[in-house]
Amino acid sequence: MRSGKPAGRSSARRRARWVSVSAWASVPALVTLVAFGPASGADAPSANSGNTGSGSSNAAVVTPLLDMFDFGDTIGLPLACSDAGSVVSIIGGNTQTTAATSPLVTQLDVECAQLAAQGDTYLRQAITESRSLALINPYVDPLIAALSTGFSTVGTQYGPSLAPFGPTVAGLGGTVAFFEGT
Repeated sequence: MRSGKPAGRSSARRRARWVSVSAWASVPALVTLVAFGPASGADAPSANSGNTGSGSSNAAVVTPLLDMFDFGDTIGLPLACSDAGSVVSIIGGNTQTTAATSPLVTQLDVECAQLAAQGDTYLRQAITESRSLALINPYVDPLIAALSTGFSTVGTQYGPSLAPFGPTVAGLGGTVAFFEGT
């Protein structure tokens, strides 16, 4: 025994480190195997395991990203503007300048609503046009599915070795699957 530690403890740490490094190293290998290996038949990963669209074809990666931006524009931007208006109102109330800050808050609300509406229009148009890129799905979806499966497998099988990140790594599988095309 060295330095008063139990003999099994350091070997357990080495094993855990090796499993962790091996798990992370296997993800690129899995992606490479899918990219250059057989992409059809029984060996092919199942496509569209995570993203179930509305029936129209969505381009992998592009359309889901635009959908996230649209959500941010129509939900996140108005919330951020509302928060900014609240801060200005609080400052006005605490400094007895409510008469001066009230028109500012009103104008901020109007400008934010217009900006969100314009952004939503442009993003909806971009989402519609991005669907023409769905021809990349047969090439990209197997890679995304393999990466999703890899994260889920690594996080599930090696979760204790990756502690406390095992559930997070396993959950990344669903996040990655979101970017598949439909």
